[in-house]
Amino acid sequence: MTDAAPYRRRIDRITDEDFLDGLADLVPADIRTMRDDCREEEARLSYARRLLHGQLDIARAELQRREGTDADSLVSTLTTILTDEAAGGPRSVSNSEVYVPTGKQGRRRGDRVLEEMPLGRLPDLTDPELVAAVQRLKEEEQAISALRRKVMDNLDRLQQELIARYRDGAASINDVVRTVEG
Repeated sequence: MTDAAPYRRRIDRITDEDFLDGLADLVPADIRTMRDDCREEEARLSYARRLLHGQLDIARAELQRREGTDADSLVSTLTTILTDEAAGGPRSVSNSEVYVPTGKQGRRRGDRVLEEMPLGRLPDLTDPELVAAVQRLKEEEQAISALRRKVMDNLDRLQQELIARYRDGAASINDVVRTVEG
């Protein structure tokens, strides 16, 4: 595991190439902490992706409206877009998968794009501006997806390590699963 000192943000530490270095030498409690960090970052990235997908769907609907391929107004299509029907059907998401930001959060990947894309201004954008906005949202979504994939790969590796230790008898179930402390 890398030293956290040179990193300002947890996401930078988690996605660093040497994040999993020395994994075999770590105690289960340290691996659990790393796993929990990965879970938290994955939830944050998933939340950002969902927001980007929503904005992207809305911007694309405005493009389709302007091209004449969708005669409905943007406002009339919002219900469909926001219920995920535009993306091929509603998604099932459990409460444990939903990240809702609380308190002051640092600027994360995707924050800038989400802040710069006020949906109320879509009708005022020129066609080239709207096309550029859609492209920027797509690129940001792809970047966040790649980052999320790296976090998930590390999360999977950490989980595999904990399970292997339990199976080999090198760790107890209490070492592998965090118990709730009173």
